[in-house]
Amino acid sequence: MTFMEWTDEFSVGVPEIDADHQQLLKHINDLHEAVEREAGGEVLDKVFDALPLYVSYHFAHEEGLFLRTKYPGYAKHRRAHLALRNTVTEVHSEFQSGSREVLPQQVLEFLKTWLYEHILVADQAFGAYLAANRIAL
Repeated sequence: MTFMEWTDEFSVGVPEIDADHQQLLKHINDLHEAVEREAGGEVLDKVFDALPLYVSYHFAHEEGLFLRTKYPGYAKHRRAHLALRNTVTEVHSEFQSGSREVLPQQVLEFLKTWLYEHILVADQAFGAYLAANRIAL
């Protein structure tokens, strides 16, 4: 069973951002699958290692588009990105150290909630800005 499903309501109207978001969902679903299968540490490590790398890549990509299009919500959106990037990095470090404080299911629920809220509010606002100002990427 898929942990997070992509639906059209998540589309921000920018194909490259939508593709990034779909890839983020894939990473989260891969982590969920590894947790559900009770995969060994090596498999879980590999899946969990990929997530912070992709989060950083996606945020840099998105922020570059904000700057290129002179998006007025850039500063606020970037702060939200930094907060999540810091949380993901912290949780990843704790996980790598073998901390039992990091429970993969709780991490998954946090990511799911954050990503849905972020896409449906902040990222949708960027899509609306592009549409309202007829900015094509």
